[in-house]
Amino acid sequence: MYLTYLQFCHPTSLFYEERDTEDPGTFFGLHQDPVPDGWTREVRTEWVMYSPSSDAARMRWQGWKIHVSATIGNAEELLGDVSAYCLERSLPFKALSSRHTLIRRNSKYADRGGSGKFITLYPPSDEAFATALRELDQRIGGREGPAILSDLRFREGPLYTRYGAFVSRRITDGSGRLVECIEDPDGNLVPDERRPGFHPPKWAPVPAVLEESLALRAGLRLSNFPYRVRKAVHFSNGGGVYLAERPDAPGRTILLKEARPHCGLDESGRDAPARLDREHAALLDLAGLPGIPAVDAYVDGVEHKFLGREYVEGKSLMDLACARNPLVNPDSTLTPREYALWVGDLLGRAAEAVAAMHERGWVFGDLHPNNLIVDAEDRVHFIDFENASRDVTGYTQTMGVFGFRAPLGHRGTDVDLFALGAMRIALLVPLTRLLSLGPDRATELCAAACEQFDVPAEYFDGMEAQLGWVAATDDASAPPQSERRRTADAFTADALAARLRDWRTPEREDRLFPGDVRQFLQPSGGLGLGHGAAGMLWALHRAGGTPDAADLAWLLDRVRAADDLPPGFWNGLAGIAFATEDLDPAFSDECLERAFDAAQGTQDLSLGGGLSGLGVQLLRAPGRHDEVAILTDRVVKAVDAQDDHPAAGLVDGAAGLAVFLLRAAAALDAPEAARAAGDLLDLETARFGLASDATAVPAALPALGTGLAAGVLGLALACHDHARLTGEDRFVAPLERVVRIAQRTTAMHNGLLNGRAGLVQFLTAVAPDDPASVAAVRRALAETAWHLAPVGDGLAPLGDESLKLSLDLGTGLAGLVLTHQAAARRSCTLPLWEGAR
Repeated sequence: MYLTYLQFCHPTSLFYEERDTEDPGTFFGLHQDPVPDGWTREVRTEWVMYSPSSDAARMRWQGWKIHVSATIGNAEELLGDVSAYCLERSLPFKALSSRHTLIRRNSKYADRGGSGKFITLYPPSDEAFATALRELDQRIGGREGPAILSDLRFREGPLYTRYGAFVSRRITDGSGRLVECIEDPDGNLVPDERRPGFHPPKWAPVPAVLEESLALRAGLRLSNFPYRVRKAVHFSNGGGVYLAERPDAPGRTILLKEARPHCGLDESGRDAPARLDREHAALLDLAGLPGIPAVDAYVDGVEHKFLGREYVEGKSLMDLACARNPLVNPDSTLTPREYALWVGDLLGRAAEAVAAMHERGWVFGDLHPNNLIVDAEDRVHFIDFENASRDVTGYTQTMGVFGFRAPLGHRGTDVDLFALGAMRIALLVPLTRLLSLGPDRATELCAAACEQFDVPAEYFDGMEAQLGWVAATDDASAPPQSERRRTADAFTADALAARLRDWRTPEREDRLFPGDVRQFLQPSGGLGLGHGAAGMLWALHRAGGTPDAADLAWLLDRVRAADDLPPGFWNGLAGIAFATEDLDPAFSDECLERAFDAAQGTQDLSLGGGLSGLGVQLLRAPGRHDEVAILTDRVVKAVDAQDDHPAAGLVDGAAGLAVFLLRAAAALDAPEAARAAGDLLDLETARFGLASDATAVPAALPALGTGLAAGVLGLALACHDHARLTGEDRFVAPLERVVRIAQRTTAMHNGLLNGRAGLVQFLTAVAPDDPASVAAVRRALAETAWHLAPVGDGLAPLGDESLKLSLDLGTGLAGLVLTHQAAARRSCTLPLWEGAR
């Protein structure tokens, strides 16, 4: 999700914002000119759509469409030529809004299926499609542009084509995800696949005009290429990484890096081949130094560049840290001190190697734990030199991993020194994203690491010099009384009410209060319980505050006006009904009725947006068991009939389905529901590595960014439900294992659904009286202050991914206020588990 969050970051806002807030003054010239006579123009999120006024309502649903790719250098010229053609021929078209948008969509970690698409044409018939292809090829054929992986290139480009939707039609799948669709010959909506590769539907004949291009595509073959690819390791929009071998040296593994022209752009506009050239030069210059892989060959493929280098056997330092750090993974066999000493030794040798690079005149430029490989003998090897630079005094980063990327003002070798310092902290306490809040956070994190890993303060000697900061001198473990008071005051109902007043935007249609990016990604995002106004108003009321009548009116008006709200709990109408039970009971009942109607047309089974979420709320309402029985039957049958397993987690996955089915089975005496719930929990415990003698999956642990919503904490809540509702001990072992993990770990994020607040709520719900839980809750509550940033005369927390502030229930201040109250009262305040024991 991190890359998705980046798309909603704007430098002028403290909060995540919709992507269409880009300044129109930065748009391409065509989009700023007067709208041509007889045409309409619609500015969308990233696109600007042009349609003939007389034909705007007659665009066909789907068909063969044309894409035009462009580089940063020729985009404006291509837009002028193609738009002139479309205006002459009355062809509807859309184009990306600006140079900035074009760079973002062609950046290294952009969606590969959509990368390269600059202009899209919507021919009204197959005949018009063929004519447009031929005539446009005469005008612009052969100009440079990135390849569009989901399309067939027409002749020499930059024209590409695929069969797909002209007008957006979406369905919700079983995990609540909205899927773009096209219609098959039987009238069924099926996914409009946009994955890499030309994959037209079997029932859509390829037009004759494309026969030449298909033949050209089939004829593309590598000749005299020195490698045979064995396995794909990784893909980005800049190209793939593969394991390969030379036919003339079988058994010797080569790591092969691919670079696609005009793709994988960094912030300076450099593409992947330019960075691969730099990596090749760096590896040659640094050859012979410890930890530098040897170059095997640098060759051209079919339009792409390939660098073959020595393959280093081992694991990334990040993977090893996830497995060995006892704060991240309490199943580690190392004591905290043993682990810290191991990290210190490794990073000491890494620092010596970096100093040797600097002496040879190179800055590495992108140091982080995933770019260090540790072999079986604990030797450190460096990979991914594509951001390296010979400018040891003036180099500034144009790409880097948040938490290890140097702040503005760091140049040359200081960039590497900052990353080394950040790694010394992150490999113990994985929270270096918080360094963006300033030097005080470094002091606090170092103090926490010294305490938790039983190392002396000298462990971090030289840290200030490495980070390039003057760190705070106060003892972070004992901040002044005034600062402790200010931090405590941030988590009160009064503080929440004040922040809601400060940042409400009643003039907006999409949200009333700022929160997570899911406000913009989900149909009810700005309205629902998890991330919208309903959750924040409920939290304020639950914490003892009084929601503003105008804010409640805004919610009611927007919910009544919305016709696409899903039925579920965290992301839909059932959750809004829950939030307004006391605030407006009649409206709450209205939402439940609408939710049951919406449930008839959804395939979403999830707790978050689907049938299970509606079912758990109906179980709370008197006299609704007949409706619950209908939903239960549908969920059980759907689960039993699914070829693929449901998604993972509590909100959108199998654990959430199990919670609903367990509660329905207890209320309705429905053994099939109980059986299906047990099957789902078996699936989840195996998937998360919590079955007997299995190794817990690191990605499911709170320290790696998951929690109640999608990780082990949510599964364990479902296991807790199973034990208390059935009286069986079938899932007690995985529950107890997660309790031990929660008592010893930290969390990457701070919020309720994926972070530290959820960890506190979990322990308060399932093991509140255990002394280890009491200590863990106390520590976690103290750590919530690390994520606070000053806002006006108060404080507000960073949301998920620590890029922007959030006030919502799932990721922000509202959830933290409730969590601090839960800890004080030793009673869980998590919706659906309030007061649970």
